[in-house]
Amino acid sequence: MIWLYVFLALAAGAAGAWFYLNAQLGERLRARDTDLSRLNSALATAESERSRLLALSSQQAAQLVAADQRLAERETLAARYLADAEKLKTTLQTEFQAVAAKILDEKSAKFTDHNKTQVEALLHPLRQQLVDFRQRVDTVYKTESDDRAALKAQIEQLRLLNTTITAEAHALTTALKGQSQARGAWGELILERLLDSAGLIKGEDYLTQESLTTDDGRRLRPDVILRLPDARHLVIDSKVSLIAYERAVNSTDDATRASAVTEHARAVRTHVDQLSAKRYEDTGKLITPDYVLMFVPLEPAFTLALETDSSLYEWAFDRRVILCTAPTLLVTLKTVATLWKQDRQTKNVQAIADRGGALYDKFAGLIDDLEAIGLQLGRTRESYDAAMNKLKTGKGNLLAQVEDLKKLGARAKKALPNSSEEA
Repeated sequence: MIWLYVFLALAAGAAGAWFYLNAQLGERLRARDTDLSRLNSALATAESERSRLLALSSQQAAQLVAADQRLAERETLAARYLADAEKLKTTLQTEFQAVAAKILDEKSAKFTDHNKTQVEALLHPLRQQLVDFRQRVDTVYKTESDDRAALKAQIEQLRLLNTTITAEAHALTTALKGQSQARGAWGELILERLLDSAGLIKGEDYLTQESLTTDDGRRLRPDVILRLPDARHLVIDSKVSLIAYERAVNSTDDATRASAVTEHARAVRTHVDQLSAKRYEDTGKLITPDYVLMFVPLEPAFTLALETDSSLYEWAFDRRVILCTAPTLLVTLKTVATLWKQDRQTKNVQAIADRGGALYDKFAGLIDDLEAIGLQLGRTRESYDAAMNKLKTGKGNLLAQVEDLKKLGARAKKALPNSSEEA
């Protein structure tokens, strides 16, 4: 009986711990789900990752519920087995006592080996049933232990998942709450991802945080200077404040939200004025178009500002600032990447044409040189033929005159070539 109480105590403790952890975990998950729901409209650029994490969380929660159901079923089954065992034990004890008493009463004088065999035959099925029941109880207990370990592992996975979701939500919340360094880094990170997605190369097609000085000594540091063909540039800024937008998203009453929405639209206008006043073209280092791109990392924040202030876009355009979000900016960046590709192809074609012209000029020069060599060889041949005519083929040539001297008695040890040729 002691092991039964220990088992029940462990089961009750495990169930209590499980319910406590489940309640705590459920409360934390509900709190995190509430926070994430409030920030849902602000997570356009991170939607796919958030969906994956929520799907994983739902899957783990479903597995947790399934494990809980399996554990409850096994606990119920174990309790039923234990109750049946107690009932069977009581019944068998009663029957055994009755049988034993009857045997002792009726055959105490004739108790022999034959009687013992009969008693053994009577008790053997009971013993076998008890052994089988014990094995089933052990199997159920082992299965329950394995399920408890699996449940613990699933709870740990949910805890880690909750930590990950919390960290990502905190990063986005920090950016929205306007800590300038964190907000700027977050906006620049989104901007660089768009630049990379467009196929632009950092340090070649665009520069980040380049320091510039205007004619009147002001120092400017644009987030991104996008290089264009023909040595032109395009400035992109991503430091718009989202403090009021965060308050609007998290507000619980209409009055607070309306005030925050109005302040958000006003903050966008203020940033437009600041960008317009910088006049990057006055630095003397940039050949820029008449407009600066003001990148709003969160499209819902951009949409909310336009819904609140319908003339905001045209007003910013008149001040040479173009408001853009991730989709519209990506189209612009891909267009710039295409322009660079066409520019490089054009330069390659021009380089091929230049090299072809230079090669043609070289061939023409070589032909002229070969023709000059031919003329020189022709003149050399004429001079050679004239010399040979004087030496041995012409009338009165030197060779004939020397042979005449030999015939007149001049002594010589060697013979001249063609010495037998007549003059």
